[in-house]
Amino acid sequence: GVTWGNPEGHGLAIIMMKLRNGDHSMYAQTVEQCSKLINGTKKALKVAEQDPFAYTEDEIRHLKRSLRSLYEQRKYLNSGNGFGND
Repeated sequence: GVTWGNPEGHGLAIIMMKLRNGDHSMYAQTVEQCSKLINGTKKALKVAEQDPFAYTEDEIRHLKRSLRSLYEQRKYLNSGNGFGND
């Protein structure tokens, strides 16, 4: 996977990502993993808002895109019948 970090050490701005099929989006297999990634991504975006030099425009765009994807993943993971969705 790829690790993003903020060199200034602002809070929990480290995002772990698993690459799948050339897609650079974040992927979680459980609701708990998904929620942790969502919280970490939101914190990274908050840091980016407060410190304009913390991330590049491409990184911010990637974080926002990943956040939307994570919300969709969490919704899918929560929609199961209790026996898993895979």
